[in-house]
Amino acid sequence: MKSMTGFGNFRTQNNEVSIEVSIRAVNGRFLETRFHLPRGYFPYEIELKKKFSSSVLRGTADVYVLRKTKSSVSSGRISVNLKLAHEYLKAFKKLSSELRLNENVRLEQISKQPEVIQFEESDAISANELSLLKKAFEGALKKFDAERVREGAALKKDLQKNLKDLQKHIGRVSKMRDEANKLLQERFESKVKSRLPKEVAGQQMDPQRISQEIVIQLEKADINEEITRLTEHIKNFDKLIEMPVVEGKKLDFYTQELLREVNTIGSKSQVAGITESVVEAKTLIERIREQVQNIE
Repeated sequence: MKSMTGFGNFRTQNNEVSIEVSIRAVNGRFLETRFHLPRGYFPYEIELKKKFSSSVLRGTADVYVLRKTKSSVSSGRISVNLKLAHEYLKAFKKLSSELRLNENVRLEQISKQPEVIQFEESDAISANELSLLKKAFEGALKKFDAERVREGAALKKDLQKNLKDLQKHIGRVSKMRDEANKLLQERFESKVKSRLPKEVAGQQMDPQRISQEIVIQLEKADINEEITRLTEHIKNFDKLIEMPVVEGKKLDFYTQELLREVNTIGSKSQVAGITESVVEAKTLIERIREQVQNIE
């Protein structure tokens, strides 16, 4: 079992460059990845995304790559914007004339103006640097995955505890079923006898018909089917969380089914003890649902 949330960081370097990769992910219905890369690494984004999606199924993840060069002279070229330099020269001369200053325009003044002289770093990535990038990415991905497994183990432990507690409440409801049915039978008998006329067309009402009506009403109000389905859903849920690869979407489906059955029991219940257990069960299912939202 893996959590969708996690963090992984890895840094590596050689004599020329230092590369640090950080991966951070939160819950998400589907897999969404956002890569924040230096411009020179853009061509490798698709390859890195494929590598990421082969390890992660769901979640919203941000991948940050920080690149720092170590050499005193970076690879690149210096460009001079001569047209802009001429415009600055004209501007300085005009200003000197307008202010009636006998100042000569110096080269240093022109060269310091924005965008006159620019250094353009090379986008070319050496084979050694590409290897270093992949190493940093795989290292961060490994740590990120380990963190998700660790959080997943904690989630599994909590889920098992909540499932066990839920099973106890369902067991209590099951034990109170006979009491509930007996109470319902008494109420239905009283209600049916009070509403049905004792004579129909001069004949006495058939007691067997009364019994059949009571049985029909009891079958509608009986919670045996809901208890059976709840027990089965809990067993399936427990099997799923024990599997090598746990799918959060399947667990989410079973959580909805658990809540559906418990709600049905609550709507049929006319026994205080059953109602109390239903409230506790719904609280536990809500906790389970919140935990399931974190599972990949």
